[in-house]
Amino acid sequence: MENNERLSDAEIAIMNLLWETKKPMKVSEIVKSLADTYSWKTQTAHVLMSRLSAKGYVDADRSGYYHKFFPIVSKEEYLVSESVQLCDRVGRSVPSMVATLISSDGISESELDELTRLLEAKKQELSEKKEG
Repeated sequence: MENNERLSDAEIAIMNLLWETKKPMKVSEIVKSLADTYSWKTQTAHVLMSRLSAKGYVDADRSGYYHKFFPIVSKEEYLVSESVQLCDRVGRSVPSMVATLISSDGISESELDELTRLLEAKKQELSEKKEG
């Protein structure tokens, strides 16, 4: 992902909705889906969608009367980009960031097990790339 612009909380809420629904959505559908959290008028949501489009996170199907927006950046791409940016901003390496996370009281045993599984899988993948 080439875009390094940070997203506001409102923009992240929209992106999460688009990632979860996995289908293009009209602005009115986005407003209705997020009504419990945000009391946006349709025009406000149009402005947010324009910003997301300008930042390179969404595009729209403009073939019908209503534009239907969809993400062009996956959630995984976004999370990787945000993680790298965070490490850069605070001057920390990935291992030191992970060490900080796992030393906190907020991580459970099951989360540690999942991290171990992910690290082992990545280690295996890199090993196979070296051999192949």
